[in-house]
Amino acid sequence: MELTKETEVRPDSIPDLKVDATFRKVPKNAISFAIWKIDEDRLEAVARPQYGTFYDNCAYIIYAANLVGHYASHETITREQKPNVPLERYIHYWLGSQVSEQNRSNVVHKIQELDTYLGNVASIYRESQHHESARFLSYFKNGYDVLSGSLLNAPKQTRLFQLYGRKWLRAIELANVDWAHFNSDYIMVLLMDAMTFVWIGRSSAGIERRSALAWVQRQQRKDVPLCVVDDGYEQSMSAEQKELWNKVLPLQHRMVYQARQSGGDYDSSNCCGNGINGINGLNGYNGSGKSDANANKFRIYKCNQRGRLHLDQLDVGMPSKDDLSDANGVYLLDNFGQSIWLWVGAQATQADALTAMGNGRAFVKKKKYPNTTLVVRVLEGREPVEFKRLFGNWLSVWQDNTRGHKPVSTKFGKLDAVLLGERPKMAADTQLVDDGRGERIIYRICGDEMEQLPPAKATVFTTNASYVVNYTVQCATVVPADLASVGIKSIIYQWNGSEASAETIAKADSYAMASFESLKEPGMFVQLYEFDETPHFLQMFEGKLIIMRGQRSELLHSNNNLNWDFKTNIMLETFLLKIYGDASYNAKAVEEHPLSSISSKDCYAIKTNHVWVWCGQSSTGDAREMAKAVGALLGESSLVLEGKESKEFWQSVAMYFNQSLVINGQSCSSSTTSSSSSSGAGSMCNGSNNSNGNGTGNISPTLSNNCYLNTTMPSKPRPPVQLFLVWWEQRHLRCEEILGFEQRDLSADCTYILDTGTLAYVWLGEHAVSQERERYTTVAQSYVQNAPFGRRAATALAVVRQHAEPNVFKGFFETWDNELGKGFVTYEQMRQQLATIAPSNGLKEGSALILNNNQKDFDGHKKYPLPVLVQEMDMLPPEINPLRREVHLTHDDFVSVFKMSFYEFDELPKWKKQELKKLYKLF
Repeated sequence: MELTKETEVRPDSIPDLKVDATFRKVPKNAISFAIWKIDEDRLEAVARPQYGTFYDNCAYIIYAANLVGHYASHETITREQKPNVPLERYIHYWLGSQVSEQNRSNVVHKIQELDTYLGNVASIYRESQHHESARFLSYFKNGYDVLSGSLLNAPKQTRLFQLYGRKWLRAIELANVDWAHFNSDYIMVLLMDAMTFVWIGRSSAGIERRSALAWVQRQQRKDVPLCVVDDGYEQSMSAEQKELWNKVLPLQHRMVYQARQSGGDYDSSNCCGNGINGINGLNGYNGSGKSDANANKFRIYKCNQRGRLHLDQLDVGMPSKDDLSDANGVYLLDNFGQSIWLWVGAQATQADALTAMGNGRAFVKKKKYPNTTLVVRVLEGREPVEFKRLFGNWLSVWQDNTRGHKPVSTKFGKLDAVLLGERPKMAADTQLVDDGRGERIIYRICGDEMEQLPPAKATVFTTNASYVVNYTVQCATVVPADLASVGIKSIIYQWNGSEASAETIAKADSYAMASFESLKEPGMFVQLYEFDETPHFLQMFEGKLIIMRGQRSELLHSNNNLNWDFKTNIMLETFLLKIYGDASYNAKAVEEHPLSSISSKDCYAIKTNHVWVWCGQSSTGDAREMAKAVGALLGESSLVLEGKESKEFWQSVAMYFNQSLVINGQSCSSSTTSSSSSSGAGSMCNGSNNSNGNGTGNISPTLSNNCYLNTTMPSKPRPPVQLFLVWWEQRHLRCEEILGFEQRDLSADCTYILDTGTLAYVWLGEHAVSQERERYTTVAQSYVQNAPFGRRAATALAVVRQHAEPNVFKGFFETWDNELGKGFVTYEQMRQQLATIAPSNGLKEGSALILNNNQKDFDGHKKYPLPVLVQEMDMLPPEINPLRREVHLTHDDFVSVFKMSFYEFDELPKWKKQELKKLYKLF
């Protein structure tokens, strides 16, 4: 692909840049945050009180520097650091929707000056109004304002603002006052000398409404009356209020656009959050949010300068860090139009670093992507976490930005619930609520049958069943502060086997959720799938959980074998268990059948006419101890080390597995060596010759059941923890990522997902909408199924409720205050409080806005103008039921047509309602 650079690009020849004197005030080795405004040829520093206020006809430069793993904000105070302290540096340039071409060009030159002054060590983001990156938004916790540049020197007049955004409220001043700007997703604020009107779009969220009322209060118009107007109820205003409103927005011209359609024009230009239907939503880029079958993939190009710029596409499947192999080169990553990333190698020239952004912009133009597409330049060795997250194998980011995975100590004698409550970060690191010694009741579900398992020394699960475990947290204290620090008293676990039927899982879902809902004390719900057991779940069984194949189910759980015992049940005399893990919090024993190969790092428990515990040469002492503990459950066992096997051992194995055992390429049996896998009970290995010839090499495990590959815990460092605000919108799950999150980012009227890499927590706010509170597993599953990192749909899920968060959740936040959020004020309460000091919408008791259930149903439908609703049936919008057109009228239009409210209309006899609808052509 050949590209032509557009006007935002510097010439290829890079002269010595003259750095603006304003930039020279920036300390190079300091934590800092600064904003500059470019208006025509002038560069001026923005005063700190004006941070978060922009003009739509200007371009802005933002510089943020913070310690590695930390996050800057508009409140960051400049602090000098020692030269050897590593810093993350970010430069953003933000372009208002009305910015001139001259300003676009000027800001690019200024960015290059600042980049050169800092030594070409910063990541550079090109931001556009309405399409800012998650990192840009994270700088402004309370959102930001965009003022109209065309009104800057205009005489004082009525002003109209468009407010939207859940986590980050955007307040956009509009150049004119007109109904064309109204949309049911928005909150509109009309500032007049005599009155402040707040118009609430019916599709806006509670958190947006609260933020909007708080924004109005910050405008310092204390002596101006406030009127809150609901979408469709404008006629409910008092005569005086309507007179003021009609002066600028005549109600007879009312035209309010409905909520944005998924994938429509509005969705692509003004989306405040992204659909999780693609990687775009999860990587924090606030772009189109459109669903795309290819959204979870991206292309990588190598940039080559051959006169003109050429891009050579790399043939890659899942992106890997190794694809960026040339430290002298530049690579372009196309996230299917959601974002464009330019990666500059450490040995690339300064010219390459400076022109990379221009190349990215040329690519956007060539591909005909939206002009607002996010473009980011990153440098080798200084990549931001958002970039590293695109690569599933970029382990350095996991190591740099997370605490260790393994617990501080593997001795759990003193690591109890109280200690873990006092040290929530330790609890989060270990993912241990307590020491696992609390009381547990286990229920087994298979098909339509459910039974409670009797207490037994050995706990055995089968892969064709689901299990629900009701666990009581062990907390040896009655001190209220200690109990509060632990956070919960019960955990409902649901474990689904890999062969469990949909019917089985559905029944387990139903029972587990009913158990969770019926808890009288604070609790947590955790849904697990085989291969994704959490540390605390395994700790409950002290690392000795045995998972058998589904074929064993009938033998284990027939009516005659409720008190079965491995030592006496001859029907289970032959099987092999592979031991995963090396500690009580990460170990389990899994039946393998057939076993195609074996590694010297593994340990096995083999049950034939005797119990054998076989340990490879390279297995650790801890792993061997866990294997011996499992072997002891099976009966009297013998420890066998690789290379020191007895003749009796081989005879026992050969008799039952019917194939020679080959370890490291050497035959250890007199029977014929075979390279094929046995079709009998299962072979311990195949006849692979993948040895190094001297008998000391390891054969990598290539298990027939691929699900068990890479499941040893801890398998790899966890990715950085991410927090998302999530909500349903037209059957799609939408999200906004919150970088640099803290506890106060959790709002009681919202639902969030905290993705720890090994477990996805769903946090349910006390006042979250009922759809999210009741469908929490659907929320989590929708997130996981579309998450990055190539994650399986079987990732473990946990559900926690506000004010009942466990220590394992709290520890992911820098600080946690158990009292925070208890004084939460809802939107309705805020509105009532404002009404005591200012007029609201003039409604009186018994008016149409005092809703009953029927009225709420009426308001839940999309609203259309009367001319649309009286059209012929084939001309109606698809979501309108021709037999119920009347519910799509606004309240005001309904009263105007029928001369009564919908509530009164709904009480009429059916024949009377049909007669009226026919009269007004609404039938």
